[in-house]
Amino acid sequence: MIADKRLRILLAAETLVSRFGVEGLSMHRVAKQAKLATGTIYLYFKDKDALMSELHERNLRLFAEAFLADVDPSSSLKQQHHQLWRNGFSYQQSNANVQRLWVHLETLPRNTRHKQLIQELFQPLELFFEKGVEQGCFKALPSEMLYALAFGSLYEICRFSHLRDVNFSQQDMDVALLASWDAITVHP
Repeated sequence: MIADKRLRILLAAETLVSRFGVEGLSMHRVAKQAKLATGTIYLYFKDKDALMSELHERNLRLFAEAFLADVDPSSSLKQQHHQLWRNGFSYQQSNANVQRLWVHLETLPRNTRHKQLIQELFQPLELFFEKGVEQGCFKALPSEMLYALAFGSLYEICRFSHLRDVNFSQQDMDVALLASWDAITVHP
């Protein structure tokens, strides 16, 4: 059992949200899942909104760390893109419950802290897209659109894989990776 009670609470909430959605989450259920007294939850989180906010922040940080791992800004844009794509795929594959969790977390009201955190955590990605546009390699689109074109398919590929129990071949994945690159690059 995890000794860090705050982490136990967050992991319990993550499990419950993945299973039942945000609406099905109660502090009592979280306490039961974390094997703690309900009152203990309130020592760490003032209410469900505070718990959900921290859970969202935790998941943003974990994803950003995994997604940006081993991306060398001095390497070619194509190499960086490929590393990002592989990182994103690996993260989605090894964290199947995160897909269900994100569906629920994205329904939460946006707050200023999360917007700032996203900008901070994904600044290297913003720079990657800006550099590609400046060099004329990437389509002249906002970075959010380039992200959706380049990496949005990862979510769907992994979702199909999990929901339909489909195993894509390495060749399929290589072609999807190239399609992702083609989606954002300028073609003469």
